[in-house]
This record gives sequence, structure tokens and C-alpha cells, in this order.
Amino acid sequence: MLVTNPCRINHEQLRILARNAKGNIDKLYLHWTGCAYGQVFDAYHINIDEHGEIYLTCNTLSDRKEHTWHRNSRAIGITLCCAKGAVLNYHWQPVYSGYPPTELQVEQMAIVVAILCRELELEISFSTVKTHAEAALLDGYGPGQNDPDMRWDLLMLSGLPETRALRPGGELLRKKALAYSEKMLIAQLVKHSEDVQQPELLAA
Repeated sequence: MLVTNPCRINHEQLRILARNAKGNIDKLYLHWTGCAYGQVFDAYHINIDEHGEIYLTCNTLSDRKEHTWHRNSRAIGITLCCAKGAVLNYHWQPVYSGYPPTELQVEQMAIVVAILCRELELEISFSTVKTHAEAALLDGYGPGQNDPDMRWDLLMLSGLPETRALRPGGELLRKKALAYSEKMLIAQLVKHSEDVQQPELLAA
């Protein structure tokens, strides 16, 4: 269902939400809405819009949402608001009709994954973070599996800003999320070292 006036949140608010859900979440599933920019849906916990805006569509991240077939328990659904009219060509490459995933959306999704995994104490790996395309391929309704309800969200993504070449979306997003998580750890360690008071030198 389309959400009017969704609640926009920032990274610090997301951290607090994730801390409150710690112990209740095992998996993250990454989607797109298949609709236009600016359209936020309540089937997902988090919607990310065209310019990287983050919208919350739940009371807590532990709320059960219907985002991924047979995989909604103890899981968070994160989606990009994009891909209206997108189709797959014969080479399994996406063809967009004016609403492709933007670079800001992809980067923000990777940051969101990094924040959630750090606060929930989940590793960033295929076992914990999957695109809907990856989940669908495992469960028999992905590309080439002849299911009328086929899903291929984020199957392939541009490697921007490094390259325009298409890469498997799940691999790209996990790689970016790992890089952001490492930056967050470094920033946290630096802040901690600055906050520690240096002991006074003893007189000789």
C-alpha cells in the first residue's frame, strides 16, 4: 500500500531503531518498489528515495512486513523507490523506463545495510543480506525459472562511481556495505581515542 506523508529519518535515528531491534532480526532483504521515485510503500520497513532520503514505514524494525515470500520472520525489508516499467532483456540485463536506481540510492542502501548490521551485530554476507533477486533464485521464482510471479529486484547494478559496468547487485551492495562498515569502525575508534583523557606525565 502506498504511504502518504511517510516519516523521514536520519542515520542516528536508524541506529537507535536497530539497537532496539537487536536480538530479534537475523536477515536483511533488499528490494526495489517497481514504481516511480517519490512513491513509498508499507510492505517494507525502510524506503530509500531518489536522492537518498530514508523513510520509515513501521513502528519498530521488529514489525513483520510482507516483503519477501516465505522470508518475512525476523527480517527487515529495505527498498529503493524506483524501477517503474523496468524489464529484463535476453541477457538478463535491466532495461529501465526512466526510473533506474540512482547512484545516491545505491550508496544509501549500502550505508543503511552497514548501520543495521553493525547495530544488530550481523555479519555482512550472503547468508544475512540478500537482494530479492537472490532470494527468488534460491526459492524458485527468479529469472529463468518460469514462475509467473518472477522477481528480479537488484539482479544487476551499475558499479558507479567506480565503473558503469553492470555487476551482480547483491555482491555490489554487500561490498559497498562492508567498506562503509569499516569506515564507521575507524571513525568510532578515532572518536574513542580522542575522548580518552591523556594521563598527566609524572615528574622526573
